Amino acid sequence: MQNLLQDMRFGIRMLVKKPGASLVAILTLALGIGANAAIFSIVNTVLLRPLPYKDPERLVALWENIPSQGQSRVSPANFFDWKKQSTSFEDMSTYGGSAMTLTGVGEPEQLSGTRVSAGYFDVVGIKPMLGRAFLADEYEVGKGQVVILGNGLWRRRFGSDPQILNKSVTLDGQPLTVVGVMPPGLYPVRPTTAGHLSFGEEQQHYWIPMSFAAQWAAVRSAHVLGVVGRLKQGVTLDQARAEMNTIGARLEQQYPANKGEGILVNPFMNEMVGDVRPALLILFLAVGLVLLIACANIAGLRLAQHSARSKEIAIRAALGAPRRRIITQFFIEGLILSVVGAIAGLAVAAVGMKTLVSFVPQDIPRLSDVGLDWRVLSFTLLLSIGSCVLFGLIPAWHASQPDLHNALEQAGRTSGPGSYRLRFRKSLVVFQVSIAVMLVIGAGLLIRSFWILQQVDPGFQPERVLSVGITLPFTKYAEPQRINQFFSALQNDIVSVPAVKSAAIAYDHPLQTNWTESFEIEGQVIPSDQRAPVANFNPISPDYFKTVGTQLVSGRHFNADDNHDHPGVAIVNEAFVRKYLPDGNVIGRRIKTNQAPRIWRDDRYAWFQIVGVVRDVKNSGLKEAGEPTYYLPAAQVPLQDMMLLVRTSSEPTAIISSVQRAVWTIDPNQAISDVKTMEQVISDSVAQPRFNMFLMVMFGVLALLLAVVGIYGLLSYAVTQRKQELGIRMALGANRVDVLKLVLRQGMTLALLGEAVGLIGALALTRVMRGLLFGIGPFDAGTFVTVAIATTLVALAACYIPARRATKVDPLVALRYE
Repeated sequence: MQNLLQDMRFGIRMLVKKPGASLVAILTLALGIGANAAIFSIVNTVLLRPLPYKDPERLVALWENIPSQGQSRVSPANFFDWKKQSTSFEDMSTYGGSAMTLTGVGEPEQLSGTRVSAGYFDVVGIKPMLGRAFLADEYEVGKGQVVILGNGLWRRRFGSDPQILNKSVTLDGQPLTVVGVMPPGLYPVRPTTAGHLSFGEEQQHYWIPMSFAAQWAAVRSAHVLGVVGRLKQGVTLDQARAEMNTIGARLEQQYPANKGEGILVNPFMNEMVGDVRPALLILFLAVGLVLLIACANIAGLRLAQHSARSKEIAIRAALGAPRRRIITQFFIEGLILSVVGAIAGLAVAAVGMKTLVSFVPQDIPRLSDVGLDWRVLSFTLLLSIGSCVLFGLIPAWHASQPDLHNALEQAGRTSGPGSYRLRFRKSLVVFQVSIAVMLVIGAGLLIRSFWILQQVDPGFQPERVLSVGITLPFTKYAEPQRINQFFSALQNDIVSVPAVKSAAIAYDHPLQTNWTESFEIEGQVIPSDQRAPVANFNPISPDYFKTVGTQLVSGRHFNADDNHDHPGVAIVNEAFVRKYLPDGNVIGRRIKTNQAPRIWRDDRYAWFQIVGVVRDVKNSGLKEAGEPTYYLPAAQVPLQDMMLLVRTSSEPTAIISSVQRAVWTIDPNQAISDVKTMEQVISDSVAQPRFNMFLMVMFGVLALLLAVVGIYGLLSYAVTQRKQELGIRMALGANRVDVLKLVLRQGMTLALLGEAVGLIGALALTRVMRGLLFGIGPFDAGTFVTVAIATTLVALAACYIPARRATKVDPLVALRYE
């Protein structure tokens, strides 16, 4: 212990003796460890931390696998068959999205909630923190006049009132009794059309019972429900999947509506993290490579310092110091550096996490929980120890092998072990450059991919368009005429606002699709072994295409006469024509949809005549091709849940208050929600690739900077060590250009060798990145060539400074140096 304390005191003294070098090492480590800790904190929170449910590993999400759509929501009848026939699950429950307006407590507010069937809270494994879950009879039709509040809504609108239980709140004009309050946490909010779970915390405002009338429970064509199941103890995921495949095959034989359908069983964690897992893991790998470069840089620095202390090491060895003691001494110096660097790294991570979270797509679950916990601290400790081994132990091992004869001679300061250590430092530089090239190529590919994504034509003009969600309560707007009257009056009021150029309503805005609907085309016979065709379904008002800026290709727009007193009409997009009407005979054809009769409760609008064709819009995001879509007049297919779209001549957010006033003029108890500009919607849609690009560019620049510092440090050290040699060369007639070429050749040889290794390594790294790219392949030649040229120029600049200093060596001074 005494020797250890002595070594620590001596190590601190030696590090303080070289404050510049020690500070550079600590800053380098702080950047490397801090960046790793910041990324790991996100990976830990999103991917590694257990879900906040009881036995979360037994939770699964179940979906239907429809041939024309892939993973999709579940129909009510199939859900009840699954629940009845399966033996792998303790229980299954279903849920769906809900939107209701809160009134009577301040201004009206549009709330987002979830309708849940019996057993939901037991299946998920969470109980209310106040009150109780729903009782069995509250799931019966007409008896579910109760509500469970979300924690955020309870705190924000009800002041965390502990006496809230059994009080009444007014939702959609109806009084509901509060029977519980949920704890804060993350809950599945609603299943999306594409068959994914959306999770929410603050936006999860309430839960209400889901009732199934006998007629509704028998429906197999409406895929609207999300299903969550809890596996029995000891049942594996593979066993559950095998059983559900058997059940799916049985139902397919029994019911024509299930033709070709399968059943998917996915771990709940996979549903939560979605597409973000590959991106986070690749970024975690990238930041780990940055740390390796940092360690290599410090190892080279430490090796240079040990070389400068070769006489000290030789004297200690000559006086009998064992090799183990010398290694321990230098290792402790490295350990001190790593500990101080880790502490500084935690400070960098704490600041970096706040910055990262602001760039991370906000729809990533549990993002608000990102922070420094015991896992992050443990990870940082392991990084510091690992870094110490990488940059401390290896140089210490080399330094503990002094050539006593050369080191103790006055003239031996530039010979012997110094050349061996120089070769090792050269290897470190090659390693740094190769890793930097790999990361910069990855960054270059993401930059090009993001640029190409930004150039994609979305099929509409998002500039100066405002999108506002409006959900009318069914209790007040059950009749189609009342729905039409509300939205007609609202559009008339909005277009009278001076800054408004046009206004329209639609079920979805152009960059969104929440509804796919089956249909048939008049004259086309659907074979008995095939399912009815499906397409995106979007009721719109006449000025919709004018407002969003989508071009009419042929035919006409909807007009004011396309209302409930006139025959049904439809507009289709080009993708619809390509897939379902490739003969080009479009205008005048009729399509039949099952949705309109369900809304109107009769067959008045079973058939809709196609009157126009419009350009494709990117309903499912900029990366996806245009999907078949048919548009119906909103007046002929009136819905309570619609989007108001407004095109303005100035900043669209300036009219938000005017929109709210217009809504309150028509209905004082009606709220608006989800207010965004279409430019913001597009920006949100590319948040994930923008985040990937930002971090990879940051890591690439940092890696290249560290590699440049490594090249510069190596050549500066080499010039110092070879000062006498360079002086002799110049005394014998070598000119400054010759010396410049000599030093540049030494540095650029290492840089080019590192580039070659890095280009080969990039072929493997970019293959892993394939899923993050858009519009280019992982082996894009332009990116590889550009990065190679840029890296060469940067390396040349790093080599030039010490090379130029070498040309200024005075031969007389150099010859007297020893």
